[in-house]
Amino acid sequence: MQGYGFKLISVAALLIISVWQLFPTLQNSLNNRDLAAMDEAQRAAYLEEHGDDIQATSEEALKLGLDLQGGMHVTLEVGTGALLRELAGTRADDTFDAALAVATEQAETSNEDFVTLFSNAVEAERPGTRLARYFRNTAAEITARSENDDVEAYLRTEVEEALVRAEEIIRQRIDRFGVTEPLIQRQGSSRIVVELPGVDDETRVRDLLKGTAKLTFHLTPPTAEIQQAAAQIFAYYQNEAEEAGTDTTATAGSDSTAVADADTAAAVDLSDITAGADAADAAETNPLVGKLQLVQVDPSSNSPIVGQVVESDTAEVARLLADPGAARLIPPGVRFLFTAGPDAGVDVNGEGVYYVVAVNERIELDGEVITDAGPDFDPYTNAPMVSLTMDGAGGSRWSQITGANRGKPVVIVLDDLVYTFPTINERIPNGRTQISGQFSLQEVNDIVTVLKSGALPAPVTIVEEQTVGPSLGAASIKAGTRALLVGFVLVCIFMVIYYRSAGLIANVALLLNVLFIFGVLASFGATLTLPGMAGILLTIGMAVDANVLIFERIREELAEGRALRTAVDEGFANALSAIVDANITTLITALILFQFGTGPVRGFAVTLCIGIIASFFTALYVTRTLFLVYIRGKTVTDTVSI
Repeated sequence: MQGYGFKLISVAALLIISVWQLFPTLQNSLNNRDLAAMDEAQRAAYLEEHGDDIQATSEEALKLGLDLQGGMHVTLEVGTGALLRELAGTRADDTFDAALAVATEQAETSNEDFVTLFSNAVEAERPGTRLARYFRNTAAEITARSENDDVEAYLRTEVEEALVRAEEIIRQRIDRFGVTEPLIQRQGSSRIVVELPGVDDETRVRDLLKGTAKLTFHLTPPTAEIQQAAAQIFAYYQNEAEEAGTDTTATAGSDSTAVADADTAAAVDLSDITAGADAADAAETNPLVGKLQLVQVDPSSNSPIVGQVVESDTAEVARLLADPGAARLIPPGVRFLFTAGPDAGVDVNGEGVYYVVAVNERIELDGEVITDAGPDFDPYTNAPMVSLTMDGAGGSRWSQITGANRGKPVVIVLDDLVYTFPTINERIPNGRTQISGQFSLQEVNDIVTVLKSGALPAPVTIVEEQTVGPSLGAASIKAGTRALLVGFVLVCIFMVIYYRSAGLIANVALLLNVLFIFGVLASFGATLTLPGMAGILLTIGMAVDANVLIFERIREELAEGRALRTAVDEGFANALSAIVDANITTLITALILFQFGTGPVRGFAVTLCIGIIASFFTALYVTRTLFLVYIRGKTVTDTVSI
């Protein structure tokens, strides 16, 4: 072994390191198999005892992609139209609205960017209109005299910055969510592709991705004003039915309302709405009867609650309240919003109950003043809640609001949903407040995640969503593993048949090559995908090709009468240029695929790059070392199987 000791030791060391890196993957697989065979009680007890070790092993194991372990693939679209409307603010007019509607419709089929479509639509609606009338911005040097080209350039910059900001915020949210090896990347001019391996809570993910994190604080209109508006809306739909020729004996605000004490509004029984023949008849004609149950309280109570709705009716009630005829009856400067979740203390036939809450449109304070958010617990009930800390300006404004509105509610709204509306008991001088409600700890953590990541610059919508189930992922793993094993075995058989003893050496090097690839993937925390397994198969073929080139060159040297050791050295030297050329060109291609590819293509490129480097090393170092050990001590006259 003299002269080869260092080489053999280095190969053995690399082998040990690779196996060590892959050991957590093997252990994790065994853990999952054992847990799957246990019942609920056994699994709970086992996790209680070994939970930390299992978690650590899972984190160190080789990561699997979306196609191998299941998860979600989501394509998000940033609302460019909403961003333009926000930039225009109060300067938007009928021409602006019409052009925005046209551009939004055209964007679904056109390859033009949204800004160009909007500019053309404005010109079509009102020829000669300067875009600067809508988007004047001193900081951006957009004045009333700015040309449309300058305004368009400004808008494209704003759209690009919004997309970059949205991508970063989504990345921060997902990182805090705890997804392993997510894929987040731009697609086109307004879309973001998100892949989340191992995710099974689809609803939670949707809410996390779509939430704009627009946090606002509002005061409320007088209770008498709220009740009057609600009664008028009921009367509006009643009159609509009567004008349509429907016979009815019900009147708004009679059987369609229920009275509750200000402090016990949540205890109203929604079933009362359908009690009696008159109410039953009214429910057939007035669409709000039986869906929105009004909550009447003492006008001096300052209660912002309009009414309550069971979960299955929320969408219909929202549509009815948004009807232009009904919306005109809501007092100017007032909005009707739904609570973010059902009241845990109310249940109607197994359904949760949501509240409709009246808030002033004026924003007293917004989320820009929030410097920190974190989970907390109510000191009296130990219920989870969100604790907020404001900056100096926000704390000062918060102190003014709470000091001037004692005894009145303040409504905290996140993404147009009411999270809480506590009554102000005293001035709060320290710039701290809480978002409380019927929250689980998970919901609190999600709210914190959204707030700490920041507000999205524009709303996002999910335009495409695909879910890969765990069973499909398991089938992909099984199929990919089978293909890998079959390919490896066939190659090994060919090498032994054609090159005999040298073929065995090549097979050992090939096995080490595969171990090195998986060891590197595990050590760098890379993610193995189904296309990645195809990349490994390709590198196996390239490793075989390198060995074939080497063995053929050795055969040629032996045929010319070279000494055995000389033939081996010359064979490796003569094959080197061809091996280098093949691997370098393939590596360049893999790097291009990684740079410009998306999702599965990048997974293929990563494993291909690692495989090329590993196969190059094993062909020129491992194979040569093993071959030299094989021929050690042999003379020119000895037979060598090659």
